Amino acid sequence: MKWTIFFDLDDTLISTSERHYRIYKDILRDYGIQNILSKEDFWNYKRMGRKTVELLAKNSSEEFIQKFMDEWLKRIENKNYLKYDNLLSESLIILSGLKNKADLMLVTLRNNRENLFWELNNLGLVNYFKEILVDSPVKLKNKMTLVKDYTEKQLKENKFIIVGDTEADILTGKELGMLTVAVAYGIRSKEFLEKLKPDFCLNSLSEFLKILKKVGDDL
Repeated sequence: MKWTIFFDLDDTLISTSERHYRIYKDILRDYGIQNILSKEDFWNYKRMGRKTVELLAKNSSEEFIQKFMDEWLKRIENKNYLKYDNLLSESLIILSGLKNKADLMLVTLRNNRENLFWELNNLGLVNYFKEILVDSPVKLKNKMTLVKDYTEKQLKENKFIIVGDTEADILTGKELGMLTVAVAYGIRSKEFLEKLKPDFCLNSLSEFLKILKKVGDDL
């Protein structure tokens, strides 16, 4: 029996740090704001669990905060910014090694499905997955519905793993009784993720193959 492995996309298989930082910086500059965090500080705050809007100046008006959020949504999936995403070096190696041994699923929340597939094709990822599960983050608060709807259609004895870099990924897996694998090189730090008590917490994606050998000889 094959395992089904759900992979998160952003900051699990690809790096989005440059895209996120450029949007943050560009919006502030467009509004004439000079008090801008360095990329290192910006990402460190994100890894501690802070939302981007929480990184604005404390004296920001509600009106500006709303404008920032509106601009963020307009830009976050624009191709002019998506081009700054980078494929993580180990991703294709891991996916290639697993493609014929497990059912690989990509699960992500994006508003623009067309631009998602444009990005996946550009990065050479689209053909590694049996299915790509995607819905809008405006419509869904997390990936629970996407993953649950898929697993409920499968045989009860099927085995599932979820791999991701955020609390949303780990909590989804725990709620659905899956093996949960957190990656600590993404948008959340290892210290942050370990508090969620995932089954495994990896410093690099290459460690994932070692985990699979521990949990099943059929992989």
